[in-house]
Amino acid sequence: MNTRPAAAVAVGAALALVAATPALAAVSPSPAPSSTATGPVYNSVQAGTRLYIGGSFTKVDSAAAAGLAALNATTGVRDPAFKADVVGKVYALATDGSTIFLGGSFTSVGGVARTNLAAVSPSGQVVSSFHPSVSSTVESLDYTNGTLYIGGAFSTVNGTKRPKLAALDPTTGAVVQSFNPKPNGLVHVVKASGSQVYVGGRFTSIGGAGRSYVALLDASGAVQPYDPKLAFDSQVFDIATSATGVYLGTGGHLPAGNSVYGTTPGSGAQRWQVKTDGNVQSVEAQGSDIYGAGHFNNTCLPSSTASTGCLIDFSARKTVVVDDGTGVARAFATFNSAFGVWDLTTAGGNLYALGEFTKVNNTNQPGIARFPIP
Repeated sequence: MNTRPAAAVAVGAALALVAATPALAAVSPSPAPSSTATGPVYNSVQAGTRLYIGGSFTKVDSAAAAGLAALNATTGVRDPAFKADVVGKVYALATDGSTIFLGGSFTSVGGVARTNLAAVSPSGQVVSSFHPSVSSTVESLDYTNGTLYIGGAFSTVNGTKRPKLAALDPTTGAVVQSFNPKPNGLVHVVKASGSQVYVGGRFTSIGGAGRSYVALLDASGAVQPYDPKLAFDSQVFDIATSATGVYLGTGGHLPAGNSVYGTTPGSGAQRWQVKTDGNVQSVEAQGSDIYGAGHFNNTCLPSSTASTGCLIDFSARKTVVVDDGTGVARAFATFNSAFGVWDLTTAGGNLYALGEFTKVNNTNQPGIARFPIP
């Protein structure tokens, strides 16, 4: 494991701090009962007591559900009151607290023509006032402060040039004209909070500034100082934030790609890096533990490089957990299939893993795994 030498001083102070502030109990790697999905689950978002899931699945349990469904966030059981079938694939979900926004590569939602971006009510009815025209795939969505941010492979929105990234009015779908950072490559993830917008993908410049694969923007699209200085030939697939850190899930090639990073808010300085032998598609912060998930089978020793490949540290089939304070990694649950886990999310007192697997810890549990948080 990626251990560090123990500190030689202030041991008593450290022990006193631990005693005064006990760590949160670790999430058990054994999943609790939940619904299952027939086909891939790519993303999720919580709104109220529900966890909405999107993908290219055809059923949840034995009920027909094409690409979009709702679960009880606490129990993980399908909510039959929601129905909105999608013709195509749903890659991204976001919410303003009630309306559910979905993005992907699709042509209709609930029998209504919609191309790549749509909004539905909690009952599954398509919101008629929200009807933007997006020229290609939407890979990520997020909502904050009355603005819907979208990222992906598109070049225009409503006929207006907006390469790979745009901000929209969530009621009408109109383009926010003042926001136009123009990344020069694909955008895989948008993570918005308040007046800050983190963007990750395959770009090397955005907002007129050089940024390799990840950047922080303000609400006007201006680039902020945050810069982890990721090395060549990586790409950022997911971003998670907490009060103490910004966490990146990356793909590409070692030594910079295929990793979970802990970075410092503000400057973006790298605090730790845990390498894997495949893409890290999702990251999620839970207390002092940072979870990473994706297509990997092993973590790699810190010395692993592009030329030597992955020098295996320990087996971690599709998930890994990192202690945020030390950067020390450990295995979590074991998932099968090549593609593994596409999404991690915290909802209803659970950590959910969603993806393209059929077994968890060698037990049948297709597509949806629910791990209660102590």
